[in-house]
Amino acid sequence: MADRIFERILNQAGADAEATQEQQDPELQRRKAQKNEESELRKLSSNMTAGDAIKRILLAAKDRDFFRLLELPPPEVDALGAPTWPVTAAEVSKAYRKLSVLVHPDKNPGEAARQAFEALNEAHRELKDQSKLEGILKEHLEAAQKRADEALASATLEERLVMQAQQAQQAKALRKAQGESFQAEVTRQMRERQEAAKRKRDAAENSRYRRQEEEEAAKQRQQEEEEQRRQQQQQQQQQADGSSDDEDAAARRRALAKKRQRQRKPSGM
Repeated sequence: MADRIFERILNQAGADAEATQEQQDPELQRRKAQKNEESELRKLSSNMTAGDAIKRILLAAKDRDFFRLLELPPPEVDALGAPTWPVTAAEVSKAYRKLSVLVHPDKNPGEAARQAFEALNEAHRELKDQSKLEGILKEHLEAAQKRADEALASATLEERLVMQAQQAQQAKALRKAQGESFQAEVTRQMRERQEAAKRKRDAAENSRYRRQEEEEAAKQRQQEEEEQRRQQQQQQQQQADGSSDDEDAAARRRALAKKRQRQRKPSGM
């Protein structure tokens, strides 16, 4: 009993000292007021004005909490300790459209509205990009695990037993699903390797056929060219033979003409 009274007195003295320090330090007062306002804004989720929504979005952007920024549920942790977030891309877009209409700079002039709208667009892009979402979920894993531990710690003994039984059942189902997924992935990779090997064999076979066709075509062209050259040579030879015969005939005609001329000349001449 005395220990509790002493602790209460000590806490009160600490609170009084903090209050006195705040009164003497305006900057400390400002930071505390800002902290209280941010705490209230983090809790705010309904009946928001455009101004409240803009402030809340900017605060969530400052905390790099895209889930809270879009008023979507935070990530959870499954029974195997992995982050999970059962929100679809369509639900992300729906939350974005709802807030973008509320805080659009055309309706809310000022730099804060513009910054809030840009933060809203960034959150929308990040959470719809599957590769980026995986990294964001890992960043929030510690906070998700903390919430799960707090929920388990605050539960009654009966509730805790039920939660632990559910976790054990979920872990079993997840391990089974992971095993099936792994087996399916192995099968898929084997099928891809087999298909790649078949494509390679087909390509090699087609290449061999193409080479054979090209070789046969080249051989055919060579034979045709040789036949063409042979025919040209024969034609040239025939032309040469014909020219020689013509020359011989002309020579014979000239000799005969000379002979006749000699025969016509008088003997006395």
